[in-house]
Amino acid sequence: HAPVDHFAFPSSNLTFRQKYYVNKEHYVSGGPVFFQLGGEGPVKGPPRGYIAALAAEHKALLVQVEHRFYGESVPNGNVDTKLKAGTKWFAFGGSYPGALSAWFRAAYPEKTVGSLSSSGVVNAIFNFWGFDSHIARVMTPTCAEGARRVTKLFENAILARGHKERKAKVLFKASNDLIDGDFFYMLADGMQMMVQYGGKSRLCSTLTDLPRDDDEAMEAVAALITSEWGQDFGSMCFYDTNCLSDPSRYVVGGTDRSWRWQKCYELAYLQAAPLPGQHEDGLPLPPTLRSYLVNLTYAVDQCNQIFGNINVDRGTTAASAARINAKFGGPQPKASRVFYSNFGDDPWLEASVMPPRDVDLNQPYEMANCDDCGHCMDFGTPQDSDPPELKKVRSRFEVYLKHWLDTPV
Repeated sequence: HAPVDHFAFPSSNLTFRQKYYVNKEHYVSGGPVFFQLGGEGPVKGPPRGYIAALAAEHKALLVQVEHRFYGESVPNGNVDTKLKAGTKWFAFGGSYPGALSAWFRAAYPEKTVGSLSSSGVVNAIFNFWGFDSHIARVMTPTCAEGARRVTKLFENAILARGHKERKAKVLFKASNDLIDGDFFYMLADGMQMMVQYGGKSRLCSTLTDLPRDDDEAMEAVAALITSEWGQDFGSMCFYDTNCLSDPSRYVVGGTDRSWRWQKCYELAYLQAAPLPGQHEDGLPLPPTLRSYLVNLTYAVDQCNQIFGNINVDRGTTAASAARINAKFGGPQPKASRVFYSNFGDDPWLEASVMPPRDVDLNQPYEMANCDDCGHCMDFGTPQDSDPPELKKVRSRFEVYLKHWLDTPV
């Protein structure tokens, strides 16, 4: 059982059941604990892949804990493992848990000897237009133009209303009352997450060879997206403001509403379209890939519609993100003994350490800059066929892992 409020404990003794998994397969008494932080979704087992391979090498105990308000770890809503005194804990996290693994080191440096922050989104960005711009930059020009054509074709159909709108939405099994911003957020995510997770080549093979017929082009992309993410991708609650606003349709512990609340009132990362003519560091941004209907007004209004206008100040989301960054350092984290790994195609690296280099001697950074190198790629099970850029990231991390395990904090 975990305290509902750690900062009120033990004066408030309210607790909740928080799920965690333990794997003792490789553990030898006195070995370290490799502790993986859960994120914005249910946890289904102990650490696997690369972390499990490292555990075999270092004779480590494997532990993964589920984040509160996800899966079955819902407040209000074990098995003991005895460890040798002085056991060293090493934290692992990828994506949002990657940020948590760095922030945990900043807040409680005495609890672990180090951490790996894979694709760690340590910089809470309010207006995260950089997500779209990064995708546009790593695509070939022909692929990017294919994505823009698809977006425009669906805009023409949806905004025409009537039969054309229904025909476009049925390709994704989307509700006809799905609001425009929701539909185009879903469409953008369907394509751009393929790049994020290392599938740029598969996406671009379709986008660079679209049928000339507009209807056939739309059908081809819809078929690709639903094949990649599931037939219910366009009908699930995650992209539907009306569904998210209705508590009776919410599955307790699900990802959709919990993660939306964290974005709205803690972390932001609101993925708005870059504006026409927008510049960064004096240079023009690539034209947006997503519809301009996916803008900052849409994102903030969605927060208010789902959860109610719990704060009159519309800048609440921005203020919350600013507070997180002030506390933990944003793109230059205030931590030590954290290794940051990132991957060239992943748009979330724009919310990671910036500039993309070592923060300091105790916070090294390494990026695998290669085609189809995506989000948290180093957490997969190592293979001989892995790209050399990925092998370099792991090799450098393992030097720090051994050093931090062997060196007192």
